[in-house]
This record gives sequence, structure tokens and C-alpha cells, in this order.
Amino acid sequence: METTKTLHNVSANYFFLLAFIYVAAALSLRNGLYPSSMIFLMRILDIPFMLIALTYGGSGLYLQINEGQQQDEGSAWGIVIFAICLFLFGAVTFLSFAFPSQL
Repeated sequence: METTKTLHNVSANYFFLLAFIYVAAALSLRNGLYPSSMIFLMRILDIPFMLIALTYGGSGLYLQINEGQQQDEGSAWGIVIFAICLFLFGAVTFLSFAFPSQL
């Protein structure tokens, strides 16, 4: 359980950092500041941002489900959460490469 808490804390830091960079890039693109650089940055950050978001959300959900338990008794829920996050990440990755942005 301690490993999951550590993973949740680390992914929270990366999630907020990547979210800040992504929002700043979107605002810069919207205002016309360095549009080609911001498009490049947003194309690079979409998959890592989704990976970190799913890690942060999945670990948070796992911690909420196993809140009162001391041991890893909820490993079945961990497998289900991991499978759902893996499917969502695969779907986002497929969509990102199959239908690239036309900006």
C-alpha cells in the first residue's frame, strides 16, 4: 500500500506540472505566441499527459477502494483498475496516431 501512495504522490506532481505546461501552451497558441512551437509541444505532450493522468487517477481510485485495509487484499480491484487504465491508454494512443491533429 505504501508503494501505491508513493506512486500517487509522484504522479500528482507530474500531473500538475504537465497540466500547467499544456494549458500554458494552449493559451499561447490561442493568443498567437510561437504557434509552431506550441503545436509541436502539444503534440508531444498529449500521450505522456494521458499516461500520467491515468496513473494519478488509477492510483487514487485504488487507494480509495482499499482505504481501510492494511494488506493488499484488494488485488482483484487493482487488476481491474489497471486493465481499464491500460485499455484507455491504448485507445488514446491509437487515436493519437491514427488520426493526427491537422493544425
